[in-house]
Amino acid sequence: MVFGVFLALAVAAAMAGSQVLLTWDEPIARWVEAHRTALLDDVFHTFSRLGSTIPVLVVATAVGIAAWRRCRAVGVALIVATFSKPLVETVLKAVVDRDRPDLDRLVAGHGPSFPSGHVMAAMALWGMLPLVVSLYTRRRDVWWGSVAVAVTIIGGIAASRVYLGVHWFSDVVGGLLAGAIFLVGVQAVFEHQHRAHGCGLCDEHEHEGDGGDDVPVPPPCDEVDEPVLVAPAPDAL
Repeated sequence: MVFGVFLALAVAAAMAGSQVLLTWDEPIARWVEAHRTALLDDVFHTFSRLGSTIPVLVVATAVGIAAWRRCRAVGVALIVATFSKPLVETVLKAVVDRDRPDLDRLVAGHGPSFPSGHVMAAMALWGMLPLVVSLYTRRRDVWWGSVAVAVTIIGGIAASRVYLGVHWFSDVVGGLLAGAIFLVGVQAVFEHQHRAHGCGLCDEHEHEGDGGDDVPVPPPCDEVDEPVLVAPAPDAL
């Protein structure tokens, strides 16, 4: 389903100057332009920087190391997701080759427009934050806090690219879908690494606590039949 929607958007973006998509992309872009304020300018500039290449790679390296210390499979999956994203993005943009909006831009935009690379980077990095957090705590409130942070950052980055005038709305939707599909591929890397190396926590917490709100995760590796990148809520582990 997700792949089908992404493919439809990509075809529409590549054909006839993306006229089909512009029927709603242009009104959305012009509405956003008409409602800009100095405060929103600062907010969305900040969100956009969180999806830029250098901050993403720096944060991903730090978070990947933190994840590696608790579960090698998660660390490898996060690094693969973040550092292979630019190649996937470049290929997709070259194939679709959609022009960027030619309206009032607040920042420079370079290269083809579809899908949004900032949004793909946000999905690859921040989308895995709850999983990394679950390696260090079973506290349900902390885990849900990490989910809220991830959703806020991804949503803010996505909105910022339209607000700043460097992407159409459909580019952002395409970036979200491409990021979701991309993470499914990274899932295969994660599962392979987990089968090969385990979590590194198989015995460390085997006898700790009774599964309360502040008991460290994850459970022993032999209890995990099929690990997933999107971590379940700690109470479900």
